[in-house]
Amino acid sequence: MANQAKGGGSKNNLIALISILFITLLLFSGSIKNDILYGWDDGEYLEDLSIQNLEVEKFFTSYYLGMYQPLAVLSLSLNYKAAGLSAPAYHLTNIILHLLNVSLVFLLFIKFSKRLQIAAIIAFLFAIHPMHVEAVSWIATRSNSLYSLFFLASLFYYLIYLETKKYLDLTISFLFFIFSCFSKSMAITLPLVLLLLDYYNNRQFDKNLFFEKIPFLLVSIIFGIVTINAASDFGHIKNLEVDYHLIDRFVLFIYAIVFYILRAIAPNNLSAVYAYPEKFNGLLSWDYYASLAFFGLLVIIVLKSGKHKKQVIFGLLFFIITIFPVLPILWSRMLMLADRYTYIPYIGLFFILSHFYTIFRDSKNLKIRKYRLSLSIGLIIYALFLTVTTYQRIDIWSNAYKMISNVIENNRSDVDVSIGYFFRGNIRDIARDYDGAISDFSKAIELNPDYTMAYNNRGIIKGTKGNFKEAWNDFNKAIELEPTYADAIYNRGNAYFYLEEPDNACKDWEKASRLGSKQANLIYNKYCRPN
Repeated sequence: MANQAKGGGSKNNLIALISILFITLLLFSGSIKNDILYGWDDGEYLEDLSIQNLEVEKFFTSYYLGMYQPLAVLSLSLNYKAAGLSAPAYHLTNIILHLLNVSLVFLLFIKFSKRLQIAAIIAFLFAIHPMHVEAVSWIATRSNSLYSLFFLASLFYYLIYLETKKYLDLTISFLFFIFSCFSKSMAITLPLVLLLLDYYNNRQFDKNLFFEKIPFLLVSIIFGIVTINAASDFGHIKNLEVDYHLIDRFVLFIYAIVFYILRAIAPNNLSAVYAYPEKFNGLLSWDYYASLAFFGLLVIIVLKSGKHKKQVIFGLLFFIITIFPVLPILWSRMLMLADRYTYIPYIGLFFILSHFYTIFRDSKNLKIRKYRLSLSIGLIIYALFLTVTTYQRIDIWSNAYKMISNVIENNRSDVDVSIGYFFRGNIRDIARDYDGAISDFSKAIELNPDYTMAYNNRGIIKGTKGNFKEAWNDFNKAIELEPTYADAIYNRGNAYFYLEEPDNACKDWEKASRLGSKQANLIYNKYCRPN
């Protein structure tokens, strides 16, 4: 590729980068006025006493919300020490991290492709894409931006190593990789991306090439194990529902890949919630099976890409490798998809788009050249579409109520909407709008009669209002649906207590304690054990 390189010169590169950064800052500056999203993870972080007290040792020895992310937690703690609960400070930090990542993407592809156009297109799309709003405008996703910063820096120094063959550069790349893993578990894919860079640069796949990756692979394995333990401990990891058999899981896996690819091109109907789908008569809806045909077409396009096959394979594998840890395979978190997961993976898809754009622009074929103006106009219109959509998404993320109400308004599926009502009920509870919270929990249950957490949380609100019998009914229903639901059993014990049935209260508290409820254990020891 070097003999085809068309770098823009350092001055042109600097002008292009500053222009992209200026547009990015202008666009995302609107998020500085956004709130802390209480009820949507932000509060769970910022109200944690260890974070407020800058307990650094605990950051590296504890899990937070089912994740091991000590550097991300440290950054939030430093934010708190500097600005308390002032939301603009956290949002400004996220924006700065995004600007740094945009810069690294630009510099990475200047070095990788030696072409200003390719680097500028990739960096610009990375900077303004609507799917990236969640990763920038949501405080709790600090880990996403931070791991990306170190991930990109590691790739950059690895490219330097490929040029210099100096182990100091490889060591720096390795250190940035470790920092990335300490920020978010998605970083564990980096060793495979390094092999992909080797493939693209025509390195000979010999023992030396694999030997230099051993430290990276060992770190990746260690952090992979830690990640699984953290998620299991929090209850994030669970087997998919029984009715998702092996074929279903494969379909969900392919659907997720296709979903992300299509949203890269046409980011419409975006949401903070993408739930696992329902099945009807044992089958998923038609669009899940249609994704198989789209994926098959994609494979054919790759096989038929001719002299562009290396670029297409590189971009597509970069995307699949880096997003693989969060694809729905054998286990999952509560939601199937998330916009923020595309932050690094989309770089691969943007590389493919930029490659074909430059091929089209540079073509000497007169029939093709006459469409150059139309292509440029089309690209400008597309950029405006992305910019406007991003601006709108930033506003939607301005507060928790607006964000989760958008999930309900999108009406993607009954499952999505029921989850939306559930979380909006929690948000209304935080705001002490108890009647509104009960209404939302009831709507969530109407859409999903087996929603145990909605029964439990509605019961808590009813108890707060003094309706202990109705609260008991909700807790009891949650326990019927999930007999080992410790929180619901503990809460039913509380209802029994206020209904003046102390023996039943003690039985529930004792059972909840055995199931791991620390609060139930404290209450049981206080009220039920003889002095």
